[in-house]
Amino acid sequence: MRSSPLIRWSLPLAGVLGLCLLLVFSAAAPSSLARGGKGKVKPPAFPSHVVLVILGGGVRPADMQDKTLMPTLAAMFDEGRSVTKVESGATDAYAAATRILTGRADAIDGAAKPRPAWPTLCEYVRTREGVGEKRCWFVSFDGGDRLHLAHSSHAQYGAVLAPSVTYGQGPFAQPLESFLDILGRPLPIEPAAWKQLRRLRLISRHAASVWLPREVDAGLPRAEGVERALLRELDRKALLNRGPNPRDEEAVRAALTVLAVHRPVLTVLLLGEAEQAQASYDSYRAVLAANDRGLKRIQAAVAADPAMGGKTTFVVVADRSRAEKPDANGRLAEAPASKQGRVVGVVIHGPGLARRPRLQGPRSLADLCPTIGHLLGVETPHATGTAWVGLLNSR
Repeated sequence: MRSSPLIRWSLPLAGVLGLCLLLVFSAAAPSSLARGGKGKVKPPAFPSHVVLVILGGGVRPADMQDKTLMPTLAAMFDEGRSVTKVESGATDAYAAATRILTGRADAIDGAAKPRPAWPTLCEYVRTREGVGEKRCWFVSFDGGDRLHLAHSSHAQYGAVLAPSVTYGQGPFAQPLESFLDILGRPLPIEPAAWKQLRRLRLISRHAASVWLPREVDAGLPRAEGVERALLRELDRKALLNRGPNPRDEEAVRAALTVLAVHRPVLTVLLLGEAEQAQASYDSYRAVLAANDRGLKRIQAAVAADPAMGGKTTFVVVADRSRAEKPDANGRLAEAPASKQGRVVGVVIHGPGLARRPRLQGPRSLADLCPTIGHLLGVETPHATGTAWVGLLNSR
């Protein structure tokens, strides 16, 4: 019996795509590995990279500190700096994300999903010298007008300072979708196989050294992270998620690929599946647990990268809160109108944090933009929020 072209192409495609993409993106790998030294390495005063994760859909502050539900995030709370009484003041998820990214508390009709009128954090970071669009990324759980949040319509900023954007299917599965539909998707490579592949590559490169130009780095182990990220992004499972948070999972996968290939100065990851609380409290908890596992994978990938490990600060924030208890139908409604119901949690974990933090006065989602700007050393002139300098090292 003859196999279909799709099946016949799937297995060899893994090797072909892996080699091609390795050659294309090997330049993104660092030129040298970090050298170990004696004694404890002193952390930098400020991060060179920031990963901002917005837990969209409404998350209670207590859930973000629940060690049984979100152990990775709870550990960040314990090890970093937590701000638990932050006023959201937003009527919906889109308005809340706009407030976080622009640093302004203006009233916004989230249902219309307008492009922000004021510059976003991504645009401010792009003004820093050497930060091109591939060094600043906005990753969303959904496409369409959700991507409006990446940059504003401001005359002095706007599209000219827009970051790179991607969502759902990922930065490489999207443009290659028609190609993959014809030839099939590469089969995933088992983790145990990479060690042997690494040995074979080194042997092959040594044997080919008589004719392989010195400037060609194909086959060097340092590029393996890029290849693994791309193959993971393109494999069969990239579009076949059946877990509790399929759209958030796709966004996490896209963020992992972006981090591995581009090592951005700023990565904004917008999630949104927590909105399932409106239908089921149990579904809401399953989403938070799955999102925490995704955060753990991102944190591990950053820590293992010699260019980002120890130099990256994570900022995780919920956009809105929810009711204290589920109702009789097992649903967890949006937070009540009371002030207590509108407060959300924020965690900052990584370099740039003061040893003796002091934070006073009211706190708002609009403070996140200038706070991250302070961490990265960029001005946020149109933001009306206040940077939490009491939590951070002085510049």
